[in-house]
Amino acid sequence: MNAVRTLTRPPTADAVPVGRRMLFAERRRATLTILGVACALLLVLVLRGIFAGAIEQVTNYIRTSPAEIFVSQAGVRTMHMSASALPTDSVAEVAAVPGVAWAEPIGFATGSVAGPDGRQLSYVIGYDTTTGRGGPSTLETGRQPGPGEAVLDRQAADQLGIKVDDLVTVLGTPLRIVGLSSGGTNIANTTVFVSAEQFQRMGHHEVSYILIGVEDDVSAGTVAGRVQDALPGATVQTREEFADSETRVVTDMSADLLRLMSTIGLLIALAVIALGLMTATLSQIRDYAVLKALGATTLRLAGTVAVQVVVTVALAAAAATVLALGLGVLLPLLSSSVPVSVTAPAVAQTAGGALLAGLIAALWPLRRIASIDAATAFRETR
Repeated sequence: MNAVRTLTRPPTADAVPVGRRMLFAERRRATLTILGVACALLLVLVLRGIFAGAIEQVTNYIRTSPAEIFVSQAGVRTMHMSASALPTDSVAEVAAVPGVAWAEPIGFATGSVAGPDGRQLSYVIGYDTTTGRGGPSTLETGRQPGPGEAVLDRQAADQLGIKVDDLVTVLGTPLRIVGLSSGGTNIANTTVFVSAEQFQRMGHHEVSYILIGVEDDVSAGTVAGRVQDALPGATVQTREEFADSETRVVTDMSADLLRLMSTIGLLIALAVIALGLMTATLSQIRDYAVLKALGATTLRLAGTVAVQVVVTVALAAAAATVLALGLGVLLPLLSSSVPVSVTAPAVAQTAGGALLAGLIAALWPLRRIASIDAATAFRETR
């Protein structure tokens, strides 16, 4: 009796990894499918990575600043495409707030810097060179600027053909480059640093922003609230809030372009993924018909297909991530203005979208087999 029961039980009831075995039954086809999906995912990851890298560049000054709180003119929440002016006595008022370790004013203006190889839009920041808190986060070469001098970002210097000790014109004033910094150039502009005294000589006497350091025993949020109470007519933000505001305004400015790029990339990727996985299912449609003729349920067949899709997308996502990370290292070497930042959320979202599209496309061909009986399914494979 036991033998009879064993023989009459459908073979597909056994815990056999049918999906994985069918996927790699023809390794060449499986490899091509995985590579095709990986290329589609790579396109989306690179597009997202370029935008994320550009955002990181735009907010670099804020994120690398030693300040934990930033004060600006009322209604001004960013540095990008903004102008801010604060009363000069605001610095003393901020310094007197409990929990403030130091308060550093900086001047901020928009201009351009020109070199033998062209001209580039530039932010000009005037800061106290004795403390260096408002200056560049990294000074790669040279020294802090003095009267008639400036520090330029190395990337912009390379693009414009400018070297240390060259004369450049900034805000209509000739200045000698005495140092090269890093992290101050993005897809829109670069950054020039001058001393606070030189900034005033260039006709800018206002305090644009106040950078605030916080004492160790108090949180930045608490001190920010106190500063806001002391300066009700100003905008007070923590470093994270300031960087988020900067990110939003840059994203809004490039929203149309970003949406177009993302939509095109996503549509291409989903089309490739759907076509590849649907073709993989169609190429094995006779095998699925045989399984149904042997007793496999439609649910079991769908599960087999789903396993193949999950394995394919997982392997493709891993390959695409490795390639995207490699491009993130390679592209800045070829062009430092094109950074690629691959993040875990971007990988997860891209892989999730690919999985959903793949499941729909791969399961779609099974609808014909699901609607017929086992005997008919068997005959259709002959």
